[in-house]
Amino acid sequence: MKKPIYDGTNEDECEYYDNVIMDLPTFEEWTNNMSLTDQLKFHYDVDLDNFTGDVWEILSDALTNPNWLNKFNKEFEENLREREYIR
Repeated sequence: MKKPIYDGTNEDECEYYDNVIMDLPTFEEWTNNMSLTDQLKFHYDVDLDNFTGDVWEILSDALTNPNWLNKFNKEFEENLREREYIR
């Protein structure tokens, strides 16, 4: 999907940005009432067709890496932004 550019030169892109992107919630707003379990389910269920990872490797990494949650949150936020769930 084309990422909107708001540089003032293309009226369609500016209108898209104003009407769609600015109406989207932030990551914090979107995940405010979501448990970590719900976030994990959503993140991996949305991309099941393209998921090539190993679930056991992810679980092992989550249990042994103290920075895993920060990494997951960053990846989840980027993923939501790419799919235009958030701004």
